Amino acid sequence: MPKAFLCIVLLLPLIGLAADQTPRRHPAYHQMEEAARRDLIALRSLYYHKVAKGLEDETLDPNQTGVIGVEFSSITSTIGLLKAKRTGANPDFAAYVVRELVDHGLTSDDTVLVTMTGSFPGVNIAVLSALETLEIPSVRISSLGASSYGANQESFTWLDMEDALYVENKLDQRSDFVTLGGTGDVGGGLPEGGRWQLRRTADRLDYKVVEAKSLRRQSALRRKLLGSAREYKLLINVGGNQAMLGKGKEGRELPGGWINADGFSEGDNDNESFEGIVFEFLESGVPVLNLLHIEDIAKSAGIPIDPQPFPKIGESPVYFAGTAP
Repeated sequence: MPKAFLCIVLLLPLIGLAADQTPRRHPAYHQMEEAARRDLIALRSLYYHKVAKGLEDETLDPNQTGVIGVEFSSITSTIGLLKAKRTGANPDFAAYVVRELVDHGLTSDDTVLVTMTGSFPGVNIAVLSALETLEIPSVRISSLGASSYGANQESFTWLDMEDALYVENKLDQRSDFVTLGGTGDVGGGLPEGGRWQLRRTADRLDYKVVEAKSLRRQSALRRKLLGSAREYKLLINVGGNQAMLGKGKEGRELPGGWINADGFSEGDNDNESFEGIVFEFLESGVPVLNLLHIEDIAKSAGIPIDPQPFPKIGESPVYFAGTAP
């Protein structure tokens, strides 16, 4: 047998092994790409708005996303981490949300409840970009208080961002309901000037603020407005709104990412620690995509942590089969 032919025969198994190890694009790759591109276009637009207002800061926001705020302001609800906010602004998160929705069988026949906060405007946009790419209907509620480096600049709140994108036809709809957020979801922990500023912004942009006197009453009002959990196929929760997660540690300790309803039973929320609306969805058999603990989600999903610059759309591990849960 000629040596050259023998070498080829011996190499064939290695070539086959290498081919098997080549990453395969996820079946929803093109939809993931589309959502990420929508996301990126929205971010670029918001950055131009910030430039026009003199609010840009390339030290805090090196990728020029327009969704990174300041450390503290009158509408800052809690301490937040800059690294997490910049990680959540990566358009790869829109691809991740598409992947989760497709992998779990969501279609345009389903309705999703989306609860957002001012703390993670980049993640908000990722979720909305994914839903609109897949043409999945949603009911949307936003709370306006924001943790550090979120949408916490008084003249460019989450409502300003969302409304600007809607006016420019980069979003198909605005939030259906709006709350102040913060402690009790009623602006607790914010100075009076901050609460006034948020109400004024909502009024200027023609949003109606849903506001009760306490967390218990506010949560009841949310439930009434949003309807039964069983009306939805999925709850997507962005951030740590107190009405959604409750006052206890149990809500904040829920893992980031997809949470199946298995293991939750009726009556669990008799304990005040489980009073958050998220638990009612799980008890009703409705899964939750919990977009909190952003760095943990990014690590498990194959999304780079705080990359500068962002990777090219379609190249991160999240876009390939077998690289994310």
